[in-house]
Amino acid sequence: MKRLFLGFSALIAFLAFSSNAFAFKVAVVDLNKALQNCQAGIDAKSILQKIIDAKKTVIDNKQKELNDLAQKIQNTSTNKKDKQQLELEYQTKLRDLERYKADATDDVVSKEREYTQNIINGLVETVKNISQKDGIDLVFEVHQGLVYWNDALDITSQVIKEYNKIYEQSKK
Repeated sequence: MKRLFLGFSALIAFLAFSSNAFAFKVAVVDLNKALQNCQAGIDAKSILQKIIDAKKTVIDNKQKELNDLAQKIQNTSTNKKDKQQLELEYQTKLRDLERYKADATDDVVSKEREYTQNIINGLVETVKNISQKDGIDLVFEVHQGLVYWNDALDITSQVIKEYNKIYEQSKK
């Protein structure tokens, strides 16, 4: 009987110890929400919009030039030789416009990717720092296949707050 009691006690102690050994502190973070709502993300969006607006102005001006050339070409008072010259100029400017549009799109996409990657890297580093400070063992990104989580586990607002502090200090 004494052996059975000792064995049972050992089993209970093992289960109690092993359940503590496997207890994890878990959190979730929405990096997309953090990217959109942190000051660096807001600033990046503003910078990108200014770049887009400037490129759109150039495109609009080039398009206006093309429209003016098209009107000159269609004008019945324009002689044949001048029309040929205007058509060549039109084709050249049209190719330039198409090239500019493609380059502008590539430039904006490249800058957006660069800003996004830099901010995401900073947010991930912030998540790591918060996790180490708060003793969090696992952090899941909510868009990576999670179906349910308790809102109490969400550290997104804490990540945004901490990252904003780091971002503001880096601007000084």
